Amino acid sequence: MRKARTLIIGGGPSGLSLAYRLQGDTLILEKENRVGGLCRSIIVDGGVFDIGGHSFHTPHPEVYDVVNSLLPDGLYMQKREARVYSHGKMIPYPFQKYYDQIPVKKIVEECELGLQNAIGGAENAENFEDYIVRKFGHGIAKHFMLPYNQKLWACDISEISTEWTSERIASARTDKEDRFETEGGKRRPLQPDTYVGYPRHGGFEQIFSAFVPHLPAIELGVEVVNIDSNAKIVTASDGRQFQYDLLVSTIPIPLLMKLINNTPIEMVTEASKLRYMSLNVIMLLVNKRVNTDIQRIYVADPQIPPHKIAINHNSSDFLRRQSVHAIMGEVSYSDSKPLERETSVSRMVDFLIDCGIISGLEDIAWTGNHDVRFAYPVYTHDRPFILSKLKSWLRDSDIYTLGRFGNWEYVNSDKCIKSGFDTADMLKEIYGN
Repeated sequence: MRKARTLIIGGGPSGLSLAYRLQGDTLILEKENRVGGLCRSIIVDGGVFDIGGHSFHTPHPEVYDVVNSLLPDGLYMQKREARVYSHGKMIPYPFQKYYDQIPVKKIVEECELGLQNAIGGAENAENFEDYIVRKFGHGIAKHFMLPYNQKLWACDISEISTEWTSERIASARTDKEDRFETEGGKRRPLQPDTYVGYPRHGGFEQIFSAFVPHLPAIELGVEVVNIDSNAKIVTASDGRQFQYDLLVSTIPIPLLMKLINNTPIEMVTEASKLRYMSLNVIMLLVNKRVNTDIQRIYVADPQIPPHKIAINHNSSDFLRRQSVHAIMGEVSYSDSKPLERETSVSRMVDFLIDCGIISGLEDIAWTGNHDVRFAYPVYTHDRPFILSKLKSWLRDSDIYTLGRFGNWEYVNSDKCIKSGFDTADMLKEIYGN
């Protein structure tokens, strides 16, 4: 039986950064044969597809410095080129700053009037829907913010709380000028002039592969199927067992609770109440270089399946130079918003042709898709209570949770890395080196 003082389940950003910082007798078990978690890349005939659109930006200087130093050639930095497709036209991102460029005068007037008459007090909103209307008024809400977010979150957004909005939702153009901070530790919404990073070679996964040579130990292709929290033994699908003193899990909490063989049914039930939405990532391999500098397109129109389209080969000069380019569309789905698989690819292709991103069907060399069951955690109103209850029970068994679905937080990879560092420091303080 393999023994490790600290056993980490999951080789995504959080697990990797935790082991990197913790060092010592630490072992990562990763189910896949590659690291990266949701930040893995898929290579098809020279096309580089990330699992969803990824770029690197952070308000944590330490995280930037570590990532930039681990990559052999550092990060490639460039200004973010994002657009919103609205009423037949591409306008700059975000909608609430550039709605006056919509080619329909009546809609522009409705947005302007709504913003002028917005009641304010968004910080006191009862839910996310109320927040949008209070902050932007009925025009911007009606013509983009409500339909886009309902499409993205795949649920009734009145069921979503507002605790995360200050980090994600940019102000309107009439508000004070926003700026994305690269230090200070607090995430701010992305802006038109935000600079974002990407590996100089390969896909986004390269950031996380760069951690591996610096880890104490990692085993790939190991799927955990049982956790005996009393004996502190983890069992893998191949029958191997691993004994630990401390266990840190980065897998989704509802899955973790079912793996622990002595979990009270009450805790399993509480974990099952945590809500999430899933993604189907449409992948299109274009047999030439795309004729645009756009990196992201945000779409509220329900007739166009993706809420976000990422033109991935505009992420770095290395990818731009390739003879084929990769385009990805994120289509969210849930029990309340089923996925229409039969037509989603063709409708996305039609949209790209109409926009002039590609010339026609002859430009498409390959299509595929990748399903992500746990894609975005949903901030339901009961989320804080549920997490507090679950984490308290887990800590009593020397089990900690980490990462987007370990902490059930809508965070990017940089925050996951920072959380890994912080958790390592906390564990050292509590348990010693």
